[in-house]
Amino acid sequence: MGSLSVITKNDLVEIVKRLYNTIDEKKDYLSKLDTEIGDGDHGFSMFSGFKSFYEKLGEFSELSIGQLLKKGGFELIKTIGGAAGAVFGTFFTGQASYYEKNLDGKENLSLEDITNMLNEALTQIKKRGNANPGDKTMIDALEPAVNELFAGIEKNLSLSDAFKNAAEKAEQGAQSTKDMVSKHGRSKNLGERSIGFIDAGAMSTCIIFRTIADYIEKPGN
Repeated sequence: MGSLSVITKNDLVEIVKRLYNTIDEKKDYLSKLDTEIGDGDHGFSMFSGFKSFYEKLGEFSELSIGQLLKKGGFELIKTIGGAAGAVFGTFFTGQASYYEKNLDGKENLSLEDITNMLNEALTQIKKRGNANPGDKTMIDALEPAVNELFAGIEKNLSLSDAFKNAAEKAEQGAQSTKDMVSKHGRSKNLGERSIGFIDAGAMSTCIIFRTIADYIEKPGN
């Protein structure tokens, strides 16, 4: 099977399954990152959230795209808890919000559709977390990735190429947090001592984009 040109509800279900498996594989690494400047539980909390979402897929997959994303996001908010639950849950509920207002009933989502959905999620996350680029948060990976998707639309790139580029930008953004002073969460109390460590939330965002990009490129694997 070749790379995808659109994303369907079934694709979203399969992406969540892959995210669950990938976060499971990376949970120790993510928690190790968080141990340096945070509570040390980020990876395991993320895994719990995606496990809960995964276990509800049988029920959620019968719903509309908007409801699938919304209910999945609420599972993350409820299960992960705290600030991480709020922002990673909003990654899904924000997309749901855009879909239900502008795309309700549409079954084949284009690059432009998905980009607009993710941009709404970005807007809501920034508002919810009161965070901006340079604050050493997931925004430092998410905003460059979304901007790169918009660039992909302008360049008339395929869905696969656009997401591949976006995943690279997310990776660069996550790595860039190593040089930043943390301005949110427990790590903000460290001040300059937070420099030298990658933000776990930004790396989680990078992993999410890489997983989506890999699925779009090779959905059958």
